[in-house]
Amino acid sequence: MKKDNAVSEVVSIMIMLTITIVLVSVVALTATSTFGETEKPLSAEITAVSVSGDDVIFELISGEPVALSDIRVVLGIREDSTKSVSIPGTDLKPLVSGDTTIFLGDRFTLDIPDEFVSSDEHLTYRFYDTTDRPFSSGEIRI
Repeated sequence: MKKDNAVSEVVSIMIMLTITIVLVSVVALTATSTFGETEKPLSAEITAVSVSGDDVIFELISGEPVALSDIRVVLGIREDSTKSVSIPGTDLKPLVSGDTTIFLGDRFTLDIPDEFVSSDEHLTYRFYDTTDRPFSSGEIRI
């Protein structure tokens, strides 16, 4: 009489290992969000270059062109963390009239809300793309 018990134990261990590897792969793909990710995040650097009255002038200093309608900016005050306001990109005004897409070196303005910031305070800004991912931030002294 022949004993085949060892063969079935090896086969069952191989099946369990295969199932474990497949499950770990699925969990890893889901956790890193590479599964079904289709929208590429915006890659651009925008910086505040100057303040003119109630307007802050921003410039695209690196990265890809930015459609103003596809972004929003959140303003804050460094000295008062309770103050913040979200402004849609449609409220930003390009310095080149009629063009709502900003290219490398182009500038646009943002009208600071009335009494939002006082002189000698630091206005903080953070730009977000359509998926609410931040892509650029900084601050400027008013």
